[in-house]
Amino acid sequence: MQTTFLSVGFAGLAIAAQLFAEAPLAIGASRGRVLDYIWAGWFVGVGLVANAVIAIETIWLPSGLGVVGVALTWFSPTVVLLVLSTVRLMKLFGHPSLLDEVVRLSLVETLSSRLDSVSRKYADARKQLEGLVTSSPTFGSLKGSTVSLRVQVPQAGLVVKTIKPKILRRALDSLGPRATEDGPTSSEDADLYTPPEIALFIEPGDRTRPGETAFNVSTSQELDDAAQVELVRLLQSAIEFEVSGSVTPDEETDREIANLKDAIGTNLRTGAFATAERAMELLAQVVRGVWLAQLEGPDPSRRASFTRRDWLFRSIGEVEQDALLSPRAAGLFITQAMTRALEAPQAGSTEYVDECLRSFTRLWFDLLRYGGSEFESLPSRISTCVQNLAAYSYSAVDDREDLHVRATWAMVELVKLGLDARDVKAAKLAAEELSGLFEFADRHGSGRDHVRAGQLVLSGWMEYLADKNDERNPADPELRLLVTPRGNWSEILRARTLAERGVAPFSRWDWWEMTVSGSSRAQALQLSHYIDRAEVAALASSHGSLPPAEDQETASEYKRFLQLLSDAEHDLTAQEHLLKQKFMEEIEKWDHLEDAGLAEEPISADRVEALANAIRETMDTGQRLAALIPDVSDVPELADESVPILGMNFRVPKNYLVDKMFNQTYADPKDLGEIIARGFADGEERKIIDELRSLQGGLLDPSAQAIIDRINTLEDEAQHYILLTPYGGLMDIGGWYSAEFRDALARVTHIESAVLDREAILFDRRTTLASSRGPEEKEGLTPVGETSIALGVFEDVLGGDQPQVRVETGEYFVVWPGEAPRVFRFGVAQTVEQEPGGGNPDADSVG
Repeated sequence: MQTTFLSVGFAGLAIAAQLFAEAPLAIGASRGRVLDYIWAGWFVGVGLVANAVIAIETIWLPSGLGVVGVALTWFSPTVVLLVLSTVRLMKLFGHPSLLDEVVRLSLVETLSSRLDSVSRKYADARKQLEGLVTSSPTFGSLKGSTVSLRVQVPQAGLVVKTIKPKILRRALDSLGPRATEDGPTSSEDADLYTPPEIALFIEPGDRTRPGETAFNVSTSQELDDAAQVELVRLLQSAIEFEVSGSVTPDEETDREIANLKDAIGTNLRTGAFATAERAMELLAQVVRGVWLAQLEGPDPSRRASFTRRDWLFRSIGEVEQDALLSPRAAGLFITQAMTRALEAPQAGSTEYVDECLRSFTRLWFDLLRYGGSEFESLPSRISTCVQNLAAYSYSAVDDREDLHVRATWAMVELVKLGLDARDVKAAKLAAEELSGLFEFADRHGSGRDHVRAGQLVLSGWMEYLADKNDERNPADPELRLLVTPRGNWSEILRARTLAERGVAPFSRWDWWEMTVSGSSRAQALQLSHYIDRAEVAALASSHGSLPPAEDQETASEYKRFLQLLSDAEHDLTAQEHLLKQKFMEEIEKWDHLEDAGLAEEPISADRVEALANAIRETMDTGQRLAALIPDVSDVPELADESVPILGMNFRVPKNYLVDKMFNQTYADPKDLGEIIARGFADGEERKIIDELRSLQGGLLDPSAQAIIDRINTLEDEAQHYILLTPYGGLMDIGGWYSAEFRDALARVTHIESAVLDREAILFDRRTTLASSRGPEEKEGLTPVGETSIALGVFEDVLGGDQPQVRVETGEYFVVWPGEAPRVFRFGVAQTVEQEPGGGNPDADSVG
């Protein structure tokens, strides 16, 4: 009997499993949740154990009392679980809404847990890079010529595990100014230094693609071919990958949710609109649930944001392509888009609101461009929905004050997409809705500003199309009048600040002029210029008073407008002449105040002290090779004192050393001090290594094993030896990372140096070398704390586009052979001969 009940239960589960072939139950996460809901695991576990216990009792332990006990403890629970599982299964499949809820919860929990796990895994790796890299190139905030170097990923198709911050720091240090023995000492010879930047284009968790850019280096220092090759090698060695065959969570989830998208498409094509609508609601709930779960994730990087935006809403965008199947299908998608947009502000993410509104722009363009006459009533329905989102949410009392702004810019996009679809009638329909927004009810005053900003962008876009003879140019005076902003000078200028690149919410107007192609190429972006022209035209047709130029941004804007009026190909009207005169007056006032302020601003003693403190702190931090060499006060006659000074002399913008900010430029003297200190450490290393090379011309095998053998022969004396190696090791990479070699390194003092290339040096730091170092004694230079560096700041720089100061530093540093030099060099003769001071490779070993 027990077997009969168990068989009945298994048969029921088999019937239920047949339903798993239909989406959304075909998704693995849904199957598991349904089985958990009906207690299938408990039934199968208890039933199988009961079967085994009853068999044992019947065959080996037969008794009446045993039969009663087995029936009560095992047979009865099996029957109860069978009944409960069957009842819950019938209840589930008899109530589609309950089934949808179970499936939604399972999908949301599974997808969010996957994304959360990968976020936690890579969050710490991303935090280590803070302060070392930027997300995009921002070089050029201070004036100076720049050199840009693109570094590709070393391998394609792998997942980035981490990026080593130590190697990135070494790469930045290698681009700083270096202390040289024959450095310039006059202000005329000083070069303008600008801190280098490394822009990061990949992040931990990304899958690399062939030819993808990993880093972009910007520096004011000229790099020869050898330096570029070394810098590329160094940066590529900073990337560590996951093991081959790793799959990212979003890739794994994408395969599962494809079944749900297929269900929507299949039901729309078969006319099952109710089922399709149910599946679309489920998909929208899954997207929203996962999005909300990820808002408080531990990984704030752009990679996590890109995963949510691209993957989650790509799913909705793909199913919306079926809107062209029929007007009823299109209406279904519009209804769903409106539902998502109304609920979007509750998610607490403006990015989520934007993606919900983007459904309207996708549907609008597809229906205008590819829809037939049967779809002609739907564009007005879309524009009405967007108008309602802007107007009604603006007057609502709940937390939706931002939705009205984004819906306004969505209407701007509808006008532009109408022009793209060559449908002037639809463009005018959206332009009329835009022009009427907040015309009589502008509670906080910002709504109408955004309308004018959108109209400025559209006016500039039409100017652009006309100037380029683009076939999308409408050449419709009525449409041009609809997109011309109305208001006084102050209102129009205020609207322009809302139409800057990256400032306007939702709208991607700065992408409008970009040409999409299969290959990447540089394009000149000109739309901002045409928006300026449209703004000047709007100002010329308006009236009012010009706001004073009280900041750099306003002054720059007035200069642009003045140039446009000066370059006008037509005779200026009286109103344009007045406008030009007002611009000139405000610009002249601003330039006089700004130039005089920066020139007269005294050098701040606090910022000079901050510069000196940064030099001192950086010199005291880390392992400095010169500090490990014996320092004596008396220099013997055998020491070479022909060039005893290591020095730097360069010009920097005065912004570094004044308290106030001018020209919207902030420069931190701490950054400058760190670069100076590392430059001196590098100069000391070069001088020490040159002396070591002169002491030892013979070369040993450049392998990890040869270094291990030499260290082993030193026995207890090894603790007094220093091993200098290049970054990344020598040529035998396998041996370089072996456990035996790591144990050998622990017995000596190991220092990695950028001076060496495919060469290593092992020497006794007690007797091989001696040195004498101290601050340079020169008028105007002051010792920096207890360091051996002297610092001076001079205001003797004449000319230049902006006020500058000269920074000069100097160190007396002499190094000579010690009493009993012991040096071992490991390298290839041909390589070392190319290094300065390489010596004769056939010479005898010293020591």
